Amino acid sequence: MKRIIFIALASLLLFSGCSSNGNKGKGTPKIHKNTGSAPYELLVVANKEWVKSIYGEELMDVLSTEVPGLPQVEPNFGIVNINPEGFSSTFKVYANILKVDIGRQYPKAGIQVAKDLYAHPQTVATLYAPDNISLVEYVKSHSDELINLFVEEELNREKSFLEKINSGKVYTAVKNMFGYTICVPQEINAVKKGDKFIWASSDTETSNNKNFCIYTVPYNSVDDFKKEHLIFLRDSVLCQYVLGDKEGQYVATDARSVTERELTIDGHYVKEIRGLWEMEGDMMGGPFVEYAQVDTVKNLIVITEGFVYAPEKRKRDLIRELESSLRTLKMNPKPQKQ
Repeated sequence: MKRIIFIALASLLLFSGCSSNGNKGKGTPKIHKNTGSAPYELLVVANKEWVKSIYGEELMDVLSTEVPGLPQVEPNFGIVNINPEGFSSTFKVYANILKVDIGRQYPKAGIQVAKDLYAHPQTVATLYAPDNISLVEYVKSHSDELINLFVEEELNREKSFLEKINSGKVYTAVKNMFGYTICVPQEINAVKKGDKFIWASSDTETSNNKNFCIYTVPYNSVDDFKKEHLIFLRDSVLCQYVLGDKEGQYVATDARSVTERELTIDGHYVKEIRGLWEMEGDMMGGPFVEYAQVDTVKNLIVITEGFVYAPEKRKRDLIRELESSLRTLKMNPKPQKQ
């Protein structure tokens, strides 16, 4: 995997949360400074000469692994590398910081994670080891955990933002049809409805199109959560409702591209599939991410999905934003009091 390391100063952007009705959030940050790095930017505090060594390259190769399910190679993070002595206040506003510390004072390799040390919201992880070899062994055996640590933090930050500022049209439509709530990006406001199905999209005249779908089907058994079955459901539902401009054009799944994993979100089991979609009869296509979970009260599989159409543009941040929105789903199975 080709490493992509960006060495640049962070632009000091200020982020402030506000609610969907325009009011600012009432919470007071623990730290007076807000984070100011770009989304999915990771500051690696380690000696630059060490980073160029065979040991440092092992770490960078892990940090630069690609996001699954995209049509082109995009790394999980844009990486900024600075020497420890250069870790000044300018860099302490980064949201994601990874420090590397190698010394004999450590009996074994490990990682220590702290929140909001210098800014808010922020995750600072220190990767430590007594020597280079044990550090590399630790990184290799914990590569997924290391990547997911910072990815999950980014998703949670975006989730918190979406819960304050989101599409009121989609929120209302989902609540009225299903009794659930979900917070999707504010610009997704063109809503189309079907039988137990909603498709919402942003401005279709642009080449930066975000889409959201939600639908339910009866739950029968755990076999319903097999990857092949979820692909079958996706294709059978979306071919009815997500259509192109011409007859015979509809959204379909590139089954060869699909990956799967199991998650636990807010105490619920969630099956994730992600990969590529394409428009039958047209040249359109792009990435999608789908979550499937059970409404145990109604005995339904609830499927939520985000997909992107953004030709010739990077899609990592777009699909991650939609992934964050899927995590805001709240199922409200309890009947309302009359």
